[in-house]
Amino acid sequence: MLAPEKEVMDALEKMAKYEDKMNEEHEQLVRLEQEQTKLYNEIMDLGMKRFSEVSKLSRKAQVLIEKRNKQIEEEYKNIEKAEEQLTIVKERLSHVQDETMKKQASPLIEIIGKRYDAYKSVYDHYHKALALEKEFYRLLEDEHVTLEKLQHQTDQINRAYKELLSANDQFNHYTEQYNQEKKRLYREWK
Repeated sequence: MLAPEKEVMDALEKMAKYEDKMNEEHEQLVRLEQEQTKLYNEIMDLGMKRFSEVSKLSRKAQVLIEKRNKQIEEEYKNIEKAEEQLTIVKERLSHVQDETMKKQASPLIEIIGKRYDAYKSVYDHYHKALALEKEFYRLLEDEHVTLEKLQHQTDQINRAYKELLSANDQFNHYTEQYNQEKKRLYREWK
């Protein structure tokens, strides 16, 4: 294999390593989400009549939101690093002499770009949802908060998660395509 071809393969392998790290970060994020859901259920079971306990659990939930925020940032950093490798792949591919190899790599590179764009949408929607959740838990610390205000905030959170799920579906769609194209390309290049 010539130098540009090897550099393309090396960059694709580095990209895969960053993706693996991203997946590890995501697993931790899911654990934090589950922990927060448990707190939310405890709060709902208590009701506002037991305000001091609700307030205490709300503060715990806000701490978890901050942890989730840090976790999504770590996940995003790995996507950014993987995306840097995509730039290298594109640049090095332009130096590859083998036109067949270039044509074979083109669909994968296009899908990777779309996938990273889709992830950025997930990331943005996730931040929006976190901010709304944080406000919800702040409201629960107000002993005089109205049910109407809580309902309004819950509706906003639900809309934000609906948008997040839609963005996540798009990301998953591109992930499936990415995995198929990656397997195809590796078979062709071996």
